[in-house]
Amino acid sequence: MSNSTWEPRPQNYQQNHTEPAAGAMAASFAARPRAKGGTYNTLWDTWLLRRVDGRFIGTTDQILQWAACKWGLPDNLLRADAVVESTWFQYLHYPSNASYGGGGGSCYWLYGCGDAFSSPTSASITYCNGIAAQGVLSSEIHDYQKDPVTGAGGYPFTPTSGMCPKTFSILGVMSWDDPAWEAPFAPYPGNQNGTFPFTRDSTAAAADYWGAYIRGCYEGWAYWLKDTGSGTYAAGDLWGCVGSWYSGDWHSSGANGYIAEVQNNENSHTWLTASFGDPSQQYRCDARYGCAS
Repeated sequence: MSNSTWEPRPQNYQQNHTEPAAGAMAASFAARPRAKGGTYNTLWDTWLLRRVDGRFIGTTDQILQWAACKWGLPDNLLRADAVVESTWFQYLHYPSNASYGGGGGSCYWLYGCGDAFSSPTSASITYCNGIAAQGVLSSEIHDYQKDPVTGAGGYPFTPTSGMCPKTFSILGVMSWDDPAWEAPFAPYPGNQNGTFPFTRDSTAAAADYWGAYIRGCYEGWAYWLKDTGSGTYAAGDLWGCVGSWYSGDWHSSGANGYIAEVQNNENSHTWLTASFGDPSQQYRCDARYGCAS
């Protein structure tokens, strides 16, 4: 792993230097077992998720390298996927409007948060209320349902009860878990999959979880994928696993389009281009709330 101090995203400093408490992520996942009804190999719970801890501090690139090394993946794969998911922003947000929802302020859409509910439901209200009370750091506890509408990086919805982001982080980690996905078993606590608030508040936690998913999928342990997309899920298809991270299915048109986008960024080394390191070319400031950080 490189010891270079290169940091194209100084905005990630706090999240790059935040680690979940030892055992915290494992406990959260243990309360939400995946291997129910034959959907996953039991090793997903007993070996894979038990190893996810987010216990690393470094620059953004060092964290991506660390996760790649931990899970036996190409470091450029994580770099490229992070370009597609967030342009390498772990959690860009507006500190100047924190008086609305608390914490660090509203998040800049697609730069560390994303995926909107189409409309509020009782399940989404439970989820949004739950994440509004959680944070690895107390200073980051935030209620997205109370956020103002921003002109730059604004949400694709008007914040209200039951409307908040489903995903967070540099790698677009989903925190929401639809109760329908768990049927006929009981919903997960808070309709959360166990990643929040860790993968929002800690870059290493996000990269660690992403790497674990890709490794488990590559090993052939995500049995539920066999009944999706092309229906050809099998161990050993790294790019198929990358596509499933986005689409939730196996080599569908959406998955394959995502694969092509990640491959293009990997081949062109987008993260090394001059424009990538220039904040003025990556996001805009808001006329009322200033610049996100």
